[in-house]
This record gives sequence, C-alpha cells and structure tokens, in this order.
Amino acid sequence: MPSHYTLRMQFGLHQSPADITQKIVTTARLAMADEIMLFFFAEELNDGHDTLERIDQWIEHSRPYRQALQEAGVALSLNPWHSLLHTDRFRQRKPDQRWQGMVDQHGTECTAVVCPLDADWRAYYAETLRRYAREHFRVIWIDDDIRFHNHGPLDWGGCFCPLHVAEFNRRYGLQATRAAIVANCTAPGEPHPWRAMWMDMWDDTQLALITNWRNIVEAEGCRLGLMSSEMGQHAAEGRYWERWWQAFGGDQPPVHRPHFWGYGECAGADLPEFIMRLDQNRSIQPEAIESDPEIECFNYGRWNKPFRQIGAQMALAHILGSTGLNISLYDFMGNDPDDEPERAEFLCAWRPTLDWLADQFPMSLQPMGIGVPWSQEMGRRKHTDGSGNWQSLVCSTRGWGRWLMGAGLACTARPAPAVNAIAGPVAWSCTDEQLHAWLAQGLLLDGGAAHILLQRGFGPHIGVRDGRMITQADACYSVEECRDPAFSLRTGAGISVNAGPYAATIFQGDLLPGVRLASMLCNPTHEDVGHGLTLFENALGGRVAIVPWQPHDFVVAMTIQRAVQLRNTLRYLAGNSTLGAAEGGPWLTPQFLTDGTIWRGAVWNTSPDAIRAITLTLPEGMPVPTAAVHVDGEGQRHAAQLRDGQLQLDRPLHQWEFVVLTDA
Repeated sequence: MPSHYTLRMQFGLHQSPADITQKIVTTARLAMADEIMLFFFAEELNDGHDTLERIDQWIEHSRPYRQALQEAGVALSLNPWHSLLHTDRFRQRKPDQRWQGMVDQHGTECTAVVCPLDADWRAYYAETLRRYAREHFRVIWIDDDIRFHNHGPLDWGGCFCPLHVAEFNRRYGLQATRAAIVANCTAPGEPHPWRAMWMDMWDDTQLALITNWRNIVEAEGCRLGLMSSEMGQHAAEGRYWERWWQAFGGDQPPVHRPHFWGYGECAGADLPEFIMRLDQNRSIQPEAIESDPEIECFNYGRWNKPFRQIGAQMALAHILGSTGLNISLYDFMGNDPDDEPERAEFLCAWRPTLDWLADQFPMSLQPMGIGVPWSQEMGRRKHTDGSGNWQSLVCSTRGWGRWLMGAGLACTARPAPAVNAIAGPVAWSCTDEQLHAWLAQGLLLDGGAAHILLQRGFGPHIGVRDGRMITQADACYSVEECRDPAFSLRTGAGISVNAGPYAATIFQGDLLPGVRLASMLCNPTHEDVGHGLTLFENALGGRVAIVPWQPHDFVVAMTIQRAVQLRNTLRYLAGNSTLGAAEGGPWLTPQFLTDGTIWRGAVWNTSPDAIRAITLTLPEGMPVPTAAVHVDGEGQRHAAQLRDGQLQLDRPLHQWEFVVLTDA
C-alpha cells in the first residue's frame, strides 16, 4: 500500500475564497496530496467557542475551495480546532455561553475551556457536529483537547468541577468534597479505592459523550477520528484504550492520529523517545485501524524544523506501520502556499520513497528488541510521592528506551521474550505474574524499579535482602568505577554519577550472596561509598541486572564507557539469544521488525558526525538481509552493502539519514 498524504491547512473568513481556490488545488497537485484537512477557527484565528452562526459562515466560506478540491479528486477532512478547547490563552466564553468551565484540583476555573459534563455545551457541540457532518467530510477529527490533562492555565488539568464532584457522589452514594477526592486519589501508599472509582467515572462519561458524537457523524456517512497525546498523561486520566477504540470506531476500524515527535527541531538524541512514543501508540491499537500520525511543524516552516528532519519523521511513521501521514507544513493564518513553494517540492521529492517504505513496512510488522513494557493501568496503580498533586499519578515510561537505543540497542515498547527493562514507578503497574515471567528470563532494573520490586517481595529474585534510596547527602558519590572487565570498556573506566536527574537519587541494597559486583561508586577522593552495577542469577533461572541510578525520559548522559557497559550487560541478560544492535558511532539507532514471516530493519544516524561503516548484530531469528538501501536527507535511495555483519556505505550516512535492511 502506498503512503497517503494529508495536508493540514486553514484559510480564514477574512480571505477571498476566489483567491484561495486555485492556490490550494495547485498546491495539492504539486505536493502529491491525497487529502486536505481543513481547520476551522484554529490557533491564531481562534476566539474561543464560536457561535453556531459563525460556524455556518466558516462552512459557507470554505464551500468553493472544498468543491474545487473534490472535483480535482482530493479527499477532504475537517479538524474543528476544539471540543473542550486546548487552553484559555486569555479567551473568554461568550456572554450566552453560560457553561461550566473546566476546574483543576485546586479549584481554579478556566475562562474558555469547558467541562465536558455541562449539558448546554454538550447540546451545542452535538449541533456543531451535525452541521459539519452534513458537508460529507471523510473524517471529522476530535482533537486531543478531549483529554483532561494539559489545559492551561490549570495545574495538570481538570476536571474537578462541581458537576464532576456531584456525579462522583451520585454514582457511589458519597458526600465527598473536591479536596477530599483529590487527597484520597493522590494519597501515598497503596492506591485508595476512590482513585479507580474517580477514573472510571471520568472514562465512562467521556465515552458516552464520544459514542453519541460518532452516531451523529456516521448518520451522514462521515468518520470520527481521534488525536491522542502522551501515554503517561492519558494513564493518569485512567483511559482504557479498548473502550476508546470502540467508542470511536463502532463496527468499523477506528481512525487515529497519534502524536509522537516534537513540534520544533529536536536533537538527534531524541529519536529513541519518538520511536518509543509511536510504538506505545501502535501497541494499544487494534489490528484493524487507520493510523495516520501527525507530522508536526509548529511554529511553521524550516526555521522551526528542517526538511531533512521532517523527512525522517515521515519515514519513521511508515517504518513503525502507518496508513498515512497528517502533515502540518502550512500555517493556520491562511498565508499563501506559494510563499514557500519549497514545501510542495519537498513533499513531492519524498513521495516515492515514502510509498516504498509503506510497502516495505506493512502494519503487520511489530518491533523486536529489548522490551520496555508499560501499562495503561499506570495511573491507577502507581504509588505517589505524597505531594497531593495529580501530576504525581503521571508515570515516566520511556527512560530505558532512550538510554538503551542511545547505546545502539534495539528496543520495543512491548514485553519481549528474552530481555525486558523496567525503570522507576512503572514497576508498580506490572502484575506479579508478569514480573515472575520476566524474572525467569533477563531483566534490567534501575534503582527505582529495584526498590519497588523489593517492597513487593521480589528481593530474593533480584539479589537484594534490603535496600533504600539515597542521595549525595548520604554518600558523596561522584564516579562509578568499572571493576569487572566483562562489563566495561576496560577495568578502571570511570562514569560520572555526579550530577543530573538520573543520579539525584540512587538505590543501595543489602546484597545477597552470589551477587556479582561489576562496578563501585566512589567519592571525589576515590574511596568506595557504595555498589554500582550488580548482576544476579536467581532460582527461577533468570538473570537480573540492577543499575543504582534512574534513567529519565529526557536526559541521557551517554559516553563510550556507559554505552559499552550497557551493551555488555544486555548481552549477559540475553544469555544464548542475540539482541539487535548497531555500533560504529554515537547515536546510531537500530530498529528491527517482524510479523513472524518477513523481517525488516532500519539503522538511523542522528549524530551530526557522518558514518561510513556500521557493525550490525541481527536479533535472534532474523535471516541475513539480502538488500540494504541508504535513504538520504532528501529522500533519495542509494545502494549499500551488508557483508559479514558490516554495513558499508558508498556515501557517508549523515544526520537524520538511515539504512533500510530488507530482501531483494
């Protein structure tokens, strides 16, 4: 199947439809667009919730160029800028919009963002959808503002308004206040029963609303699409994804627009984050789905994000299995597409390779590698920090992915059959059955996860009798010194643990006999003050490695010493299995995928330094690829050679370029 280009555009009521029509049709043709997604009242042209009369003006105003696009064979979809509204940005509800505003955990109320339980707003929004659906758009998108989190200026988000508190009390026969609900739901220790009850109420009421919306748009032959945000935040809302797909799809495959890449230019070290985000989204999607990731470029144009990075973003979407691309290269203010004709030229140049990638990487493929498992139950099961803030229910889930892929190791957001890696509080969301299974294989733990497993009674299986989290105030650690040559670049190699969030708190355990010490923590005068990396073979037949520090989602302190230590540790954990890996320079990031029959691979260079040769280790079960194709930063393909585990390139592999491993 080829790629599917959807260009996202907006033209305002202040512009002449006659001036717009030919320009938008010409742009669609030059950019090889299959579809145009129109915005109504988005971003700079948003004045809060538009009146029904104003919405009618948007519909009528856009009719000439919508008709011209349809006659040109270009499909149309619609993205009304809001349901609840993303954020106030000093907008106000209009005088006759006497709706309940969204309220945060402290009682702060929005001036424009609304509560989804307000009956009058529900009637208003249902009517807007009826009017949109009568225009027969292919998809009408519900933007990610349907979430509870991230509605500025609220703290974390909402909604904790009187309507939600009353609904909670009605459902469960209580007389609780907002303050009591928040305090109980965020209390430390074993989660209070009210947390699951509150999240169930949130989820149930949202899904009833969305099901009604789907019925409205499907009655006119349209589809209802969902944009989603970050999984850790959605888990803090208690979102159950199977139910959301049913609400959006009904009897048809749901339509999804996952967010996965930063809006502006990002560092090469961020690529593992984007891989893990999209893989997390793919891991909760049903087998039958239209998955069209959002290719963001906001605020607008090549000063914000270069074309070679946008090309990489589009390519990654297809490598991880997508039916199409929702491309945000054009602004919301209706500026002339001809202001920067290079945008259409860029999309046209990349189209043949993206069609090829869509064909090479069908949606049946699943990523293989070290498992970095997570759970939609995270927000329901996590033990909080006792701060009383709803943000304490948000769980970091991708830290190991950034560190391990940063060391050149392939990872997946799904549990893996050979080796898994758990970091921090995500360990609360793993079931006892899952942990027993992973402990009988190979398991990498950071200090936070080791401390949680110890509290959960798994100490004998991880090599720890007792333990605690400490800071530099307890032991002035600054260097991790490698002592075991099997797990280091060389004996005596030093790795900094002096500063950075990953080393702010570390785990120190009372270790069981049989634990192998691979490194020690030293103070500035080089005295031993604690243990570093530990390795243990348990009675279940598994191998466990614990690093005392804690990887974080957005900070990676990688050096050659740390990279070699991690590679050797993961090889030990894998035992007789091989893990996919790439070596030959910093920030080489490998991906391997299979559906059990066909295999594919990709190796990215996100370092500014060019690479000419890469040493590959193929994952267990992958046959040697018969073809290697270098995709450059302009979307052009060049032959590469794979000989005896070495990728040899005829031209340098520059930043944001990649090599595809496939059959002939």
